[in-house]
Amino acid sequence: MAEKLRACLFNAAADTADALRQAFAKLADFQVLGDTAEWEELRDWVRNAEPDLVAVYLDDEAAEGQHIVEKLAQFAPGTPVLGVSGKTDPAFIIAAMRAGCSQFVPWPIDAADLANATDRIRATRKPTIHNSKRICVIGSSGGVGATAIACNLAMEFGGMAERPAALVDLNLEFGDVGCAFDCAPKYTIADVCRDGVDIDPHMLEAAIHELPCHVALMVRPEDVEQARQVAPEGVQRMLHVMSDMYPFVVVDLPRSFSFFSAAAVADADKVLVVTQLSVASIRNATRILKLVLQMGASDENVALVVNRYKASYERISQDEVESHFNRPVYALIPNDYRRMQSSMDLGQPMMQDAPNSPARIAIQELARKIAGTVPEKEAAPAPSHGGIFGKLWKRSPAST
Repeated sequence: MAEKLRACLFNAAADTADALRQAFAKLADFQVLGDTAEWEELRDWVRNAEPDLVAVYLDDEAAEGQHIVEKLAQFAPGTPVLGVSGKTDPAFIIAAMRAGCSQFVPWPIDAADLANATDRIRATRKPTIHNSKRICVIGSSGGVGATAIACNLAMEFGGMAERPAALVDLNLEFGDVGCAFDCAPKYTIADVCRDGVDIDPHMLEAAIHELPCHVALMVRPEDVEQARQVAPEGVQRMLHVMSDMYPFVVVDLPRSFSFFSAAAVADADKVLVVTQLSVASIRNATRILKLVLQMGASDENVALVVNRYKASYERISQDEVESHFNRPVYALIPNDYRRMQSSMDLGQPMMQDAPNSPARIAIQELARKIAGTVPEKEAAPAPSHGGIFGKLWKRSPAST
């Protein structure tokens, strides 16, 4: 069964009101919420009922219908408007489209024309997501695998939801998300989030790059200079709109304090600080954790992820890390550097390239944990045992 569309009708010409109402009443999978000739009443319906479309009759003597289209474009830019008129010359239709009509049907209405127009609107409408989760990923240092985890998490979320998960590259100068999927999208975050751009679901849907693996990409700009065109307010608005479009929004963050990152972490459901069990990485993770808290992340939503666990070079234990940070390690990703790096180089994240890899399975479990499909286990921080981590952490700079 097709998705039912909900519509409001506006008609200031009394002699055609009944015919307009009856034409829409005959449509299958369609509900007319009401019809009116008053802007104030229509505005209240649009604000409170959030219809899937508004049909406006354009041929009344005072041209009130044309003014209504312009008002709707300003008041509710994301609501499709279907114009109805007996004037079918190209100049009039173009003017109606420029005013804000997304579809046009000639009067008197032909049932097939109306069905085709509403079907085109139906195809552009996606159900609003009411429980979207935003997950920010930030590495403690270069090479810890944060981008690889972000990319694979997005794929796992998309697979679980059976619909795309958004993946945003906020490393505006040197991000690798596009490379990880071996693609070069037509539009970038610089096209969407610059000053003066009105971001709405229709615009964002056209700009975002959807992959067959249920990932919707928003990549960094191609040129470093274009990064300066990105506005923090635009990033904040984009992420807000994405939360209505996608069940999961994964954001790959740079290791720096910026208004862009602050816009992302302030409303994040989870901020993953990715580190490895080395002194340098743990030291940087300490700084990164403080940084994300300064940018507005909630402490209870910040979590530690240890990547490349049980690598040959490790000299620090999980207990020592939990004692140092006074919080449990949220997830352990086993060391599988060869397959992880190979999947990134080939543009085929591990869900496709190495589905049985221990690292991929751990990332899948991490995704399920964040999504809430498996319960989170509360682990008390381990007591300090001293050991080599304590000794290395406390050594003075002069001894390094």
